[in-house]
Order: sequence, then structure tokens, then C-alpha cells
Amino acid sequence: MIILRLLLLVSLLMFTGEVVFAQSDKDQPVFNRYKEVEGFVSVKIQEIRAEGKRVTSDDVDGLEEKKRALARKYANEILAAGKPTGSERYYLGLLFFLAEDTGKSLDLMKDFLSQYPHNATGELIQMARSYCLILSARKQLPDDAEKYYQAWINGDPVIKSRQPKLENVLSIALFKKQQYDKAIRYGQEAFDLLKTYEPRTIREKRDVEQLYVNLVEVLALSYKKSKKDDLALSLLAEARARAFTIPSANLYRKVMEFVKGSSFSEKKLMQKIESYEAASPAPEIAIVDWIGQEPTKFEQLRGKVVLLDFWATWCGPCIATFPRLRGLHKKFKDKGFVIVGVTELYGSGDGKPMSKLEELDYLNEFKRKYDLPYPFAIAEDGQDASKYGINAYPTTFLLDRKGVVRYIGVGAGGEEAENLESMINKIIKE
Repeated sequence: MIILRLLLLVSLLMFTGEVVFAQSDKDQPVFNRYKEVEGFVSVKIQEIRAEGKRVTSDDVDGLEEKKRALARKYANEILAAGKPTGSERYYLGLLFFLAEDTGKSLDLMKDFLSQYPHNATGELIQMARSYCLILSARKQLPDDAEKYYQAWINGDPVIKSRQPKLENVLSIALFKKQQYDKAIRYGQEAFDLLKTYEPRTIREKRDVEQLYVNLVEVLALSYKKSKKDDLALSLLAEARARAFTIPSANLYRKVMEFVKGSSFSEKKLMQKIESYEAASPAPEIAIVDWIGQEPTKFEQLRGKVVLLDFWATWCGPCIATFPRLRGLHKKFKDKGFVIVGVTELYGSGDGKPMSKLEELDYLNEFKRKYDLPYPFAIAEDGQDASKYGINAYPTTFLLDRKGVVRYIGVGAGGEEAENLESMINKIIKE
């Protein structure tokens, strides 16, 4: 069974980008310290890139640790100088939040709210209520978290885009305390609200994707614990269809992880719901180079059934799928079916550092070595992860003749290969 791990932390991190500032705060020393810490990682990343260096995940992890340490240092210095008043209590609470000191952060947020009547309105007050909810959930106090949620939903202003995030946090906290009916109530409401939300940026899109991932797990588990298997199946089927419309390999993978650990099968999900009729075409990717084909855009492939295979030269499971891909190409190439192998430049090959031109030459040789008859598209760094929600290779996206995602495959499993070929056959005949 899938275990709820790190979901609450993910929810907390997603919320940190929504801090609200009062116009009068810009000259406050606590506010300025908070702003310095909040922007620490992005400033340092820009400095690294300005030196012409690539930012690695290890670099980001190290910077996040330094950010926590700086938040802790500033917060303790401010507290030692005397308890701040007014909105500075809120910003000090945020500093302790960034330092991951849950207890002090919650105390300061509650202290900030205690200055106002229970029915007070205002954006800063609403944000403090949301943080009290999140921090109470982190301390495994779901009843308190629910109390702060009710204060927030009955307060003003209620920013609807925040509601699913808060309900997600609350649902997870209630699940952990085995309050499954309540977990379902808040989790399902969050899931349904997300369907009405139209992200405007890639960042918002990925936040929505992560919320779906969290909600699928807590809701499917809660339904199973409540002996409501049919509702769990309906949820998973809808989440699978939603993975195609976002599109998100990450969400699809979460659904299939749960399916494989239950009595369900993907075939059952495929029979339950298909919502591709209303879906938009898959997003374009910035392609910096092509191997084996003239430069083109994905939209120029409309009218064909397209399999996007996201892979890397260092990925063993990717190489293991090559015979299957060659077989699909041979079987369907005369029926309007094309494969595009999407990869990136990693600055190395066979364990050796390479320049851009060296790596492009290496990819040409790689294509010949494995006798791959389809072209490679070299994506701009990070485009596959940000636009298609990919966090594992190989991952494939099957697009119909309108460019709409109709199937996602993650890994090199036999059942997925069978389902993929079945879906290719179905779309070709449409």
C-alpha cells in the first residue's frame, strides 16, 4: 500500500509563494529580514548561472539548508531583542516557518491573530489563519486545523485558488488521525474545485498537478479504508483522465502506483471514463535541435498519431524499450503513426564530459548504434519536466491526430506496452 509521506511538507512548500504584504510593511526591519531569506535561493541560483555554471539538485539542496539556517539565525536574533508588535509578529512567524520551527511559528501566528476580534477581516489576517491551519496540521492537531479552516472560509477575502491547498492539508491531517469521512469530505471538495481552476503559468500548472497527486493518494486511501471501492475506482479513473489533460506523467504515475497495489487494473480505469473529447492539444516544447528530421513543431505533426518518447542515453530501462519502439515503428509507420524520441543535452556521454557539438555527434552515433529509425528532438533544459510533469524515464505520451494526449506510459513494463499498442490501434482506426 502507498504510504502518505512528505505530502504535508509539499503542501507547506507550495503555500510559501503566496505570502501577502501590507503597504506599510516595507520599512519594517522584520519584514526586510523575511524578504531577504525568502528570496535567498533564487538570488544565489542567479549568481551561479551568471558564472556560466549549471545548477544541480545538490546545489539547490545546499542552498535550501543555508536558507533554513539564515531564517533560524535572524528569527532568534529578533526574538532575543524583544517580542515584536503588530504585523511584525506575522513576519517573525514566517521566518520561523522558513526555519521549520513549527512550534514558534504557530505561537507567533496565533499571537498575531489574538490582537483582532474573531470575525476580523483582511488579507494578512486570512493568511495568518491559513498558516495556523497548516502548522496545526503539521503538529498533528487536526481539530485545531479544522477550526482555523472554518475561520478562514467564513472570513474575508476568501481567495478561491487557495481553498484546495488548505483542504488538501486538512484532508491529510484528518486521514492520519483515521477520521476518514472528514478526510473524504475536504479532499473531494478540493479535487472538485481544482477542476474549475485554469492555471495561467507553468508554475501554477505544476502546483495544480502536485495537488492532484496529493489528493489522489489521500482520497483513494480514505475510500478504501471506508470500504467504498467503487468511489475509489471512479476517483482513480477521473484522475487518470485528468493526467492526460494537464498533461502530467507524475499524476499518471501516482494513479498507477495505487492501481498496482490494489485490486483494480488500468483496463478497468480505461472503461470507466475517457474525457479526451474536451481536452486541449499537448503543449509545445522548446526544441533546440533535431537529429534525423528537419526542424519542426509538434503542431505540424497534427493529422498523425504521435508517440513522444522521453528518454536519456544514460537510462538503462530506456534502452531496454528500443526493440519495442522499433517494432511499433515498423508495424504502424504506414498508417499515419510517428515516433519522436525527446531527450536533452546533459553535458556528458558514456561518463565523459562533452561540449554541445560533441554531445550532438554522440547522439547521432547512439541513434545508429541502436538502429533507431525515428528522429530525436533535443529539448531545452528542463522543458520535459516542466511542461509534461515528468520525473522518471522512460515516459511516453501518445497523441491523437488532434494533438490530444490519449495515453501515458511510465517505465518499461509489459502490461503498459500492451495497453499502449492497444490504444495506438484504437486511435489509428478513429
